[in-house]
Amino acid sequence: MSNNDEYKKFFNGYETDEDKKVVEVPAEERPPYVEKLSSGYDPMGEIYLRGRAMRNMSSGQMPWIVIISGWILFGGTYLLILGAAIASKSFILSLMIFPAVIPLWIMLRGTMAKLSAKKHRGI
Repeated sequence: MSNNDEYKKFFNGYETDEDKKVVEVPAEERPPYVEKLSSGYDPMGEIYLRGRAMRNMSSGQMPWIVIISGWILFGGTYLLILGAAIASKSFILSLMIFPAVIPLWIMLRGTMAKLSAKKHRGI
């Protein structure tokens, strides 16, 4: 029968204490908060996503290319509706001018916020 204490001759003077073993268990890491976006395919999700996009545009944190393209898109739409209302002299088309002003107002707020942020930074 073999002697199971043969390892002691290789580790002379090395005593292990079973009670002093420490096992570290890392704490459970929580993932960072990720905002869940609604689906754009259902009506309420589409309303939420449009509102979020307009809120970001009016905050002035969008890049300049987005602000300029927004002015072109929304300003062009407004000018087309305004031109059609003036040319046709229709009361219904003149009522369409008011909803077309809302994106222009949002773009104006975003542009002013972007310009004021650059002025405060000293650029």
